Amino acid sequence: MRWIVKRCIVLLLFSGVIVVPLLLINSTSELGSNKQSGEVGTWQRMTQWFGDVGDSLTVFFSADNDTDAIGVVTQESMLTVNPTGNNPHLDGGVIGQFEDVINMTITPNWITQRWARVSENIQSGQWQGYRVPIVTGEQTDDLAGALTYYFDHQQQLQRIAFRGTTGEPQRIITMLQQQFHLTKRPTSLIGLYIKSQNRRPVSALMITRSPHAATQNDAAHYSQYTIQFELNRPSIGAQLSDRYKNILAAE
Repeated sequence: MRWIVKRCIVLLLFSGVIVVPLLLINSTSELGSNKQSGEVGTWQRMTQWFGDVGDSLTVFFSADNDTDAIGVVTQESMLTVNPTGNNPHLDGGVIGQFEDVINMTITPNWITQRWARVSENIQSGQWQGYRVPIVTGEQTDDLAGALTYYFDHQQQLQRIAFRGTTGEPQRIITMLQQQFHLTKRPTSLIGLYIKSQNRRPVSALMITRSPHAATQNDAAHYSQYTIQFELNRPSIGAQLSDRYKNILAAE
């Protein structure tokens, strides 16, 4: 139960959509139905609820020039408690470690098989992006937010971008230092970590205090810090996106 509650709390925090009162109103209007139809109605409302939250989340994290083609959750099995990841799920199912979803071997097919909702056709130059909502677990050092994978014409992953929150950033810092060789740099932010190639930044991690940090509730406990990172495949000509270049220039 804690697993699904944590996921719902964090997704609601990002979407900013308060739908519980609407669900209660719908439930009241259906009291005259028999038990079987009531159960079906409940599943339909739950499916719609997760769908609305997913839409709000992807819109929140979308850039102004992104074009989304969003899939829809149509199977009740996609909303199960403690999903295994063997079938598509709203937030990607159980994630054992960050490396499961943050690595350069990922393919478009793997993404669509794991996530029930994928925002496709997100363009970054000549690359196609796939954006998905993610909750890696229920611990304070887990991540919640949106991941975007960018592929070239050969369907090879070239860039991974994340924007979201965590209650404790050291776990993701350590992972990116070890796996992507980011190093700490002086900054006015809570944390700035960069990987350079030929004296030019090609990957970056930025950590700031979340606007919810001072809020006294369970959801805020898991979102003390805002996490943003962009990881580019090491190659000749690799560089950060214009957005990250501008952020670093301001620092």
